[in-house]
Amino acid sequence: MAPMIDMVFLLLVFFMCVSSLSQAGHRVPLALPESTAGETPKDLSNRIILSIQKEGNFFLGGSEIEEGGLEKQLRELRERFPEIKLRIRADQATEFMQVKKAMSAATKAGISDYIYGTIQGE
Repeated sequence: MAPMIDMVFLLLVFFMCVSSLSQAGHRVPLALPESTAGETPKDLSNRIILSIQKEGNFFLGGSEIEEGGLEKQLRELRERFPEIKLRIRADQATEFMQVKKAMSAATKAGISDYIYGTIQGE
């Protein structure tokens, strides 16, 4: 009985850690734009979250990065994880030029599969 209790405890700790790490990119406070035609892909695996605040600050996962270092960071991730995909989340007040910079940096880093995060409207 004791080994089973240990196993359950370890699984509980594991899932608590994994769930908090998977939400790291969503901790950046953003007011996402609304879309009526958007669809959420069924497979969101191997996707890293790039968040852009309205001031133009870039966050990869939950860590802020310098604008000039975005391409370098994405290239390093692409080299470590060749199947990586990108999910871009930008505040609705963000200038499109910032989103375009993110897309350009991703393309230069070799990441061609990226999606743009929105809130599903009516």
